Amino acid sequence: MYRVLAVDDDPGVITFVRNALKDKPYEIDTAESAGVAVERLESMLPDLLLLDITLPGQDGFGLLRKIREDRRYDFMSIVLLSASEDLPSKLEGLELGAVEYLVKPIHPKELAARVRALLRFKQRQDHIFAEYQRLSELSLTDPLTGAYNRRALEGLLRTRLAESARYDIPVSCVMFDIDHFKRVNDTYGHGTGDKVLKAISAITLTACRQEDALVRYGGEEFLIILFHTSRSGAHTFAERLRAQTADHAFRDKEQSIRITLSAGVACHPEDEGTREAPTMIGLADQRLYAAKRAGRNRVVSET
Repeated sequence: MYRVLAVDDDPGVITFVRNALKDKPYEIDTAESAGVAVERLESMLPDLLLLDITLPGQDGFGLLRKIREDRRYDFMSIVLLSASEDLPSKLEGLELGAVEYLVKPIHPKELAARVRALLRFKQRQDHIFAEYQRLSELSLTDPLTGAYNRRALEGLLRTRLAESARYDIPVSCVMFDIDHFKRVNDTYGHGTGDKVLKAISAITLTACRQEDALVRYGGEEFLIILFHTSRSGAHTFAERLRAQTADHAFRDKEQSIRITLSAGVACHPEDEGTREAPTMIGLADQRLYAAKRAGRNRVVSET
């Protein structure tokens, strides 16, 4: 059901709008001032706003300007209502982001038709945006494991590092690799190897919080971005993941397969020179290979 917010200080206009749209499956809410309108916008996030230019306190132009500065309302259609046919007012309203400027009085059937047309456009717009999001997600996601792919990695980590610098919040990377994965593929086949990758991804995603990100870095190598996590916290996380993997019953038909992980940890700002994503990834990778050189099935978080 589409949501319509009508903002006008004239009760007669509010009644007119409700009557004009009463036969349509819309959720209609109203506000008599700019201040009340802001509260309604916050609570209902309407699909369409019918906004009178003349309001007590702040006029409709001021409210329109404020709305268009807020990205949450980018896809909300705004129709200005006014008793004035003044051309400069029309131009100002359209320049500020209104999609229609209707002069009162307007016939109820015309208002209903214009609202229907705008909401049909909104429906198509929502569909296109949903498809764009779906395709974007697909382009950034590894189809086998459901983790992010390498294309997404630098942008994700760059964003977290920027937030880390701005708010003085630690961010860590855990790079891990499946020990002797080639042996799994050679012994049991690539189908079993794929099942192992999917199972390890599922175990890791279950351990991650909403603000964390799992990336399939390549082959059997993964990287986890842990936000608001110190080096010791990341080491604890990686050690727990290592133990869970070692204890997990991976199976090929009736045969049990033992899988272990090696991991390297890097943390900003605790590790010097980790302000840039490639440097931080490189340090986690170095420590991963240090773990492998030390005998595998272990976590290295310091050089």
